[in-house]
Amino acid sequence: MNRKKWKKASLALSAFLFVLWWALGTGATLAWFSDHDMVRNEFQIGLLKLDVSYKNDIVKEYTPLEGTTKAFNDEALYEPGYTQVVYLKINNRGNIPLDYKIVVHDFKSTDSINVYGDTLHLPDHLNFGLVTANTEQELQAKISPRDFARLYAIHRVADYMPNQEYSIPSSRLEVNCEEYAALIVWMPTKVGNEANYKTGETIPQVTLGVTVHAQQINTMTNE
Repeated sequence: MNRKKWKKASLALSAFLFVLWWALGTGATLAWFSDHDMVRNEFQIGLLKLDVSYKNDIVKEYTPLEGTTKAFNDEALYEPGYTQVVYLKINNRGNIPLDYKIVVHDFKSTDSINVYGDTLHLPDHLNFGLVTANTEQELQAKISPRDFARLYAIHRVADYMPNQEYSIPSSRLEVNCEEYAALIVWMPTKVGNEANYKTGETIPQVTLGVTVHAQQINTMTNE
């Protein structure tokens, strides 16, 4: 290789080495430290769960109330002054607060003939009432003895026909809290033989439905 060609080769090599140095040296000066963190959010659906149990003169301990439960004693024979009380315990077993209300509904009756030969419509001779309390002791204090219970039974069954409802105002129930209620049905002492059915006639009857409704408390106004 002659001197002229070697000089060109040297310049080319020098240029290449310069570019390589620039890439390594300048690139190194632009390096930086980095780090990161991540926020983790979990979204869960609230559970709305209301448990209702009952007891009465026969069922002495609170027992779960189901759709087919007959909370009242079907064998009871009503007479003037006779009173039945069903006690309810209402528990919020979910993980969100709720509103609940007790509704009495669906009155269905079987008429008969009384000793005077007139139509005997049993709901005309029965009263009922609802009372609630924060504790069982408070409830017992309100409706014991039975004469006190009758003070709350101011609603005539006949005033509420099928497909109509009577309910107490809604009540707020916090998580893992419970409240108590009593449903009272009785025949007033002033009732006479007009409610005494004639021998051989159909036994007069009335069906009283009770439902406990629960719904989520609305805490958000925007959807």
